[in-house]
Amino acid sequence: MIDYFGYITTMSWRVGIALEELGLEYGFTSVNIGSGEQFTSEHTARNPMQKVPVIIDHDPADGGEAITVFESGAILWYLAEKTGRLMPGNPRARAEFHAWFFWIVTGYGNALSWPGATFHTDPRYRLFDKTDYGQATYERFTNASIQAHAKLDERLEGREFICGDYSIIDIAAMGSTVPLLLHGVEDLSRYPNLERWYGAVRSRPAVARGIALGDEARSKLPDYYAAALFGEPWPA
Repeated sequence: MIDYFGYITTMSWRVGIALEELGLEYGFTSVNIGSGEQFTSEHTARNPMQKVPVIIDHDPADGGEAITVFESGAILWYLAEKTGRLMPGNPRARAEFHAWFFWIVTGYGNALSWPGATFHTDPRYRLFDKTDYGQATYERFTNASIQAHAKLDERLEGREFICGDYSIIDIAAMGSTVPLLLHGVEDLSRYPNLERWYGAVRSRPAVARGIALGDEARSKLPDYYAAALFGEPWPA
């Protein structure tokens, strides 16, 4: 049994999707980061960084005490190793796999996160203020996001998935890619390979179930964020 602590965030979606894809038994607890539940002493004991997602595996492979894992990339890796699934076993394939996995969770994920994380929450850069500095800074980070999308599109040329068979790399990338409007991307039509991949992965039943976790808390999200997550028109 795995205790899973998350919220309606793209990083949490990575974990929910993996748990569903792997068919693992788990219980989900919503940690409302909007109201500060991640800062409680109870959650800090699970994750000293005071973030979600976090898992506690009460049935680890060695049969010992429960194992707690935080950081979405680390959780994906842990679950893949625990089950022997969603990552290659061949050493040569693993070398390429390592490189693409860590690029997705660091380079790609960071490039996509900055436009939304900064420019819709930090009052110094809000676009509706239309300051020259805010606009210039927004364009800089949006261009980095666009370039990251283009790199992934290039990688997917002639490939069904990012690295061999469907894997935790695709799950990590899906979690980052979902809220397109927060990344400065209107749609994926300019990235045909990425668009094909996105449609195929997003339509997987386990992906739909993972994304649906905790959606009862949607009403607590800012309107712009909820719209981006669920592919709805941007609020006026």
